[in-house]
Amino acid sequence: MPDTSPTCLSGTVVHGAGRGRGLGFPTANISPDPGSDVPQPAVYSGWLTRPATGAVHRATISIGTNPTFEDGPRIHTEVYCHDTSDDLYGERVSLWFVARIRDTVRFASVDELLLAARADVRHSEALLDSAHGRDVLAAASH
Repeated sequence: MPDTSPTCLSGTVVHGAGRGRGLGFPTANISPDPGSDVPQPAVYSGWLTRPATGAVHRATISIGTNPTFEDGPRIHTEVYCHDTSDDLYGERVSLWFVARIRDTVRFASVDELLLAARADVRHSEALLDSAHGRDVLAAASH
């Protein structure tokens, strides 16, 4: 029988470029633990868990090179928490992936990126509220 366990990625929140906050989408930039199996570049729906506090947050996760801003080849893991603006710098967190939303793409403008980000968050909310989203939350809570 295939393993149906949800994908989890753990790491530490580090400082990023600070661009997300200025655009209305503050993100937690995650430095994955060494040797972690980071999912393929894309936008995902998921849960961010904070083992130190026990808090769990709804999340839209972007893994990729930030092509709209031409940040170069480095892969970034950035998380927009739908329901908190807490300062997470230095905190160890885990990301529990619910579903892939779309590919990472280069947008012609920041406005197009923001339209897509708003749509991603709406799609993510629906996925988190689904039966599968709740199942992943249950796994993350154990």
